[in-house]
Amino acid sequence: MKAEIIAVGTEMLMGQIVNTNAPYLADQLRQLGISHYYETVVGDNPNRLMAVTKIAESRSDLLIYTGGIGPTRDDLTKQTLSDYLDEPLIHDENTVAAIKQWLAERQRKVTANNLQQALTFQNGVSLKNPVGQAVGTAITKHGKTYIFMPGFPNEMRAMFTASVIPYLRRLSNDSTLITSSYLNYFGIGEAALADKIDDLIAKQTNPTLAIYASGRTVTVRVSASGKDETDNREKLKAMQRQLNERLGDYYYAEGLNIYPNTAVVEQLKASGKTISCCESLTGGLASDQLVSVPGASAIFRGGLVTYDAHAKIRVAGVSSDTIAEHGMVSVACAREMALGAKERLASDVAISFTGVAGPDQMEGQPVGSVFIGIAGLGTEPLILHEQFQGTRAFIRQRAVDRAFFELLKKLK
Repeated sequence: MKAEIIAVGTEMLMGQIVNTNAPYLADQLRQLGISHYYETVVGDNPNRLMAVTKIAESRSDLLIYTGGIGPTRDDLTKQTLSDYLDEPLIHDENTVAAIKQWLAERQRKVTANNLQQALTFQNGVSLKNPVGQAVGTAITKHGKTYIFMPGFPNEMRAMFTASVIPYLRRLSNDSTLITSSYLNYFGIGEAALADKIDDLIAKQTNPTLAIYASGRTVTVRVSASGKDETDNREKLKAMQRQLNERLGDYYYAEGLNIYPNTAVVEQLKASGKTISCCESLTGGLASDQLVSVPGASAIFRGGLVTYDAHAKIRVAGVSSDTIAEHGMVSVACAREMALGAKERLASDVAISFTGVAGPDQMEGQPVGSVFIGIAGLGTEPLILHEQFQGTRAFIRQRAVDRAFFELLKKLK
C-alpha cells in the first residue's frame, strides 16, 4: 500500500501556520509499514482539491486528507470529494447528538454549520474524534482509500490513534499491535541526547526510537510491535531501562505532552503535599502553570507575586536588612521568599523565583541570572543559582521548568 498525505488549508500556503501534521503522519505510516512518497498542500479551493486528488490517485492507493472538515464556509473537503467520487454524505447521528449536547450545555443555538462537522460518507465509515466535534470519515472506491481528518493537530493525532490505525489494520488484515511510550527529559538538548543514545538508534529494530524536541524538553518515543500488549510492554520496559542508564539524570516523567508542571502536580498529589509560590521575575508564571493542570486545586495553596522590594518585604516577609545587604537578586532573598510563602500560605513546600530576565542587568547581576528557592523538603531551603541565555520569555519559562524539575527529583 502506498500512501499520500494531502493537507488542505490556504493558511498553510500563505505561511500563517506550519503543517505539523505531515511529519507526524509520515512517522506513523512508517511504523505501520505503509510506503509514503508524496505530500501535498492545497488551498481551500474545490477545483484545485479535485485536481490534486486526481494526481494522487495516479500514484497512491491511500489518500489521507487533513483539514477542511470543520464548521466554516471554507471547510469543504468532504463535500468536494463527495462530488468528485459521486458518493453521498449523511450526518453521523452520534456526532449530531454530541454536538447538540455540547451546544445545549452552553445555551447556544444549533446551526447548519455546526452540523456540517457531523458529515460522513454514507457508504464509508465514521472515524471518532476523541477531543473535538468534527467526525472523520473514510471510504474505499475503485481500489483507492480516502481518509479525512481534522487539521487541528491535537484532534488529528487523537483520531489517528483511536480510529485510523485500527481501520488501516483491518484494511490490510494486519493483526500486529503497536504500543508506544513517551519518555520525557529536561536539561539536555536534542543533539546531546541523540549523541548519548546514537548506538541504540543505529541498531534499532523492535522497539524503535524517535526523538522530539519542544524547546522546553526533549521526548523519546519508544514503539514496540507484537501480537499482544503484554509482550510489547516488556519490550518497552527493557528499552526504557537502557535509555535511563544513560539519561536518568534528565528523566522526569513518562507520557505524551507531559511537561514538568504537569508532572509536578501529579507527583504532589501522589505525595499528599501542597505547594505555594513566591515569584519575582516569573511574575506569576509558575502559579499559572500549576493551575493550568486539571486537579491542581488538590495541591496548590496560592501564589505571591512580589516584583519590587516593597512587595517582597510587606507581602513575602523578606527582611529589609536582607535586601539592603544582599539585594533582591540573591541567595538570601530567594531563601526568605520561599520560607515566607510556605509560612503565609501554610503549604508543605514552596518555591521562589528572583532574578534578571532583561533587558538590562540588575544589582550587578547579568541578564539570565536566576535564583530559585525550594522550601519544605529539608531543614533548610534548597537554593539554585542558574545562568540562562535567551529571550526574556525563555529565561522566565526556563526558570519555572528548572524549579519544577528539581522539585520532582526531590519528591521522588
